[in-house]
Amino acid sequence: MPLLTGGLVAVVGAVVLAAAGGSYLGSTIAIGLGYAVTTVGMVVQLGYSKQLAFSQSVFMGVGAYGTGILETRYGLTSGEAVLATIGLGLVGSLVIGGIVTRAPGLALALATLLLPLFLYPLATFSSYLGSFTGIEGIAPLWNDASYATMLVRSGIVIAIVLGLATAAALRVMRSGVGLQLMAMSEDERLAAGLGASLRQRRLEVFVFGSVLATVGGALVASSQGLVTPDILAEPAEITLLIMVFVAGRKSVVAAIGGAVVIEYLTTSSAFISTNLTTFEAIALVLVLLLEPDGVAGLVGRGGRALRGRLANRGAAGAVAASDAAGSPDAAVAP
Repeated sequence: MPLLTGGLVAVVGAVVLAAAGGSYLGSTIAIGLGYAVTTVGMVVQLGYSKQLAFSQSVFMGVGAYGTGILETRYGLTSGEAVLATIGLGLVGSLVIGGIVTRAPGLALALATLLLPLFLYPLATFSSYLGSFTGIEGIAPLWNDASYATMLVRSGIVIAIVLGLATAAALRVMRSGVGLQLMAMSEDERLAAGLGASLRQRRLEVFVFGSVLATVGGALVASSQGLVTPDILAEPAEITLLIMVFVAGRKSVVAAIGGAVVIEYLTTSSAFISTNLTTFEAIALVLVLLLEPDGVAGLVGRGGRALRGRLANRGAAGAVAASDAAGSPDAAVAP
């Protein structure tokens, strides 16, 4: 039930942020929820549809830089800047997606992996984009005289947006379009035989994931109050992949939890933050080799095994009871 799940995600996120108050932990969770908006789109794009597009960090950069520029240079409010940036991400994803989704599988992956290679230096050396230091002074989503209240209410707005993104992703996955996407992920010839428009569906999935990444970038920038070129770099894309694949590439709820937990781990320890790339590479390799569906897949497999054992025990007990009832010794003389 997409709406119910999205509502639960929004409520749980709002309650946790309200409990954390204006603390550093609350700020970290709010940023993690912003990243979770992006990972929700990645579940549909990479996990469910198996579209090998690795441009999510680029569109997060579009959302973050777009929001920062529109607010600090053109005087738009936070809400106006976010909405305008979403429109920019939609147009950009349609243009880029119309080109790159023509390429199959590995070619699409290589084409999207090359995007950060020239966008990151552009952001780093562009004075308009703030060079190495980026853009500061990005306003939160909710302005208030009290910093703690402002942080909590801005985080609640992010939780609501995440709930809407969750509902939208689940709705897509459980619709007729989702059935076509699932068929395409297994066999494109079969999907075409069933009437799926391969080119259209590829573009739609790319746009869906890219727009959610744009929204996630705008929310992260509003939570942090700044944006730097690091959001466009290849390590940022690797971090997003870790958030999705370690938690569970086919589970929306798992991807949300993975985004929040990994964001917390990267900011809670200087040792982890310094060696983040090494830890991420090891974690990704282990997951791909041992359990491609991540923690969610491991939990699901364990749950199925437990239910199977319980069912076998129940069946064995029923057979034993039936045998005992049917034996001559079971009859009791009056």
